[in-house]
Amino acid sequence: MKKIHIKWLLALGSISAAAAVWVFKPSKEIPPKLDTPILALAAGLTPPDLVVATPNLASLPATLMQVPLFKKVLTEDAVDYYEHHPDKLGLEGSLRRIAFEHELNLQDRFMNALLAEPAEMAMWKSDDGRPGHWVLRITKNNFASLLQWVAKASLSDSQLSVDGSIAKVPLYKLQYGHDDAIWFFSQNNKLVVLSDKSWLEGKQAVAWTKILGGLTDDSTNPLLQHYGVQAASSGHAVVANMKYLSFGYQSLFANVKALRLDVSKENGWFSHVLLNQQTKWDGMALWQSAPDGAALCLSAPVDWKTLKPVSKKANIPAEWLAQLEPAAGVCWYPDSSIYTPLLLAQTREPKQFAKQAPKLFDWLIGASEAGLRDEEASRLPVRKSKKDDTLLLQRAVSADDGNLSKDAKDAAPDVSKLTLGRYFDVSMAQNGSSIVFSPDSKLVSTAMTVQQKRYAALADRMEGPKQGYIAPEALSKLLTTATMATLPGKAQPLLQNAAVTYLIPHITAIGEFSNTGLQLSPSADQRKDQHWERLEWKSPK
Repeated sequence: MKKIHIKWLLALGSISAAAAVWVFKPSKEIPPKLDTPILALAAGLTPPDLVVATPNLASLPATLMQVPLFKKVLTEDAVDYYEHHPDKLGLEGSLRRIAFEHELNLQDRFMNALLAEPAEMAMWKSDDGRPGHWVLRITKNNFASLLQWVAKASLSDSQLSVDGSIAKVPLYKLQYGHDDAIWFFSQNNKLVVLSDKSWLEGKQAVAWTKILGGLTDDSTNPLLQHYGVQAASSGHAVVANMKYLSFGYQSLFANVKALRLDVSKENGWFSHVLLNQQTKWDGMALWQSAPDGAALCLSAPVDWKTLKPVSKKANIPAEWLAQLEPAAGVCWYPDSSIYTPLLLAQTREPKQFAKQAPKLFDWLIGASEAGLRDEEASRLPVRKSKKDDTLLLQRAVSADDGNLSKDAKDAAPDVSKLTLGRYFDVSMAQNGSSIVFSPDSKLVSTAMTVQQKRYAALADRMEGPKQGYIAPEALSKLLTTATMATLPGKAQPLLQNAAVTYLIPHITAIGEFSNTGLQLSPSADQRKDQHWERLEWKSPK
């Protein structure tokens, strides 16, 4: 599909990664303090994708199990996994070998003792999308003896060596496992550990070196204070950059900065969203166009000006974007797929949108098909229909993972000319101020019946200005279907059996929770620029 420009149409859907902090029935105890100053990093430096502030790093996995969803879905196996993680065991084994060969004292369960201290961690995604680059700062009062034997061992050990310096402090490299390594340096009561040396290379090396060097004193950590977070004496804070959660599409909803989870044994858990300025939006108008039965629906304020380049390429005046309402939403349904959500938006000028929509849809949707050799007609034509107040635009587009077969009896016209055997019948409909879009034409058809009052709307389940909705049972069904569809099946029966035995039960456990509405409410943070707003998880009607 050349241009199901999911770059902007499905961007909102990518925010679904926020469901990773899915939590239900939060505590009513005292919420976390949110008055830590929010500091900008130097120009050109990439903010962390994830940050963690904790009074005890070793206890973080177990404390996260206080969150009902994590406890039910991940189970205590998650805690055991991190307790016996191969990297942790490899590091501890290497340190024991070094201590033994150099006749140095190393206490039992050294890694556990080291990690059971206040810590701050900043993480960036690596090429595989995981948070593979990280900086860890640990505060501990007796690093002096540790550094003495590290300095002694580094003079002659094959796994431990000096590899440069930061702020005139020796930077040590410790190799462990099979070709793995970490770097660390220490001064005063601070130990700073690096996953790699990428910060010390390239054009930004000087700026990064200044930040890393400053981590050896008692000053605040700018990597965490970019989100207004600092280590506390009680409670763990985990923050995810919305750019990371939205897979790089956050430029569309730039006013939503980050998602935060605070959890402690004493006060339970709380979730917040970092917003820019006094950003507010209400998803109810969107949910009035969304069919009931959704598995997951999320909304966000969209900066439509971001799409000016798209309008220019489509030869549409960029001014037309001004008539779009600032909020948009996305919904997934259990009888569709993860790849085919329903996008929802609103217009203040229906006639203006109806005038430009066909041109935009024609330019944006579709890919050249090998079966259509004529360059002027390399895609199937857009099918346009207008009945009463509803405008419907559709185009069949070849795709390996298309949800329709061109051999089906009810296939779209001329699909025999498509390159592949499967396709999406990409559809967009407008009825008055309501706009819906999906690669799944059935979802758009159902949304049209909602507008005609012939099908129940999701809004009928809501009370108040909800920004999102989760139906765990339906979501569990959707995720199970998606998981099974990605498995090789008979080609690799062991993999399929492992997924059915170990993964599917965890997905099934999601369905045991109650339906939940997501709603923003004012927090104690009264700043007028960037500020944290409480994300509440409430039962709908």
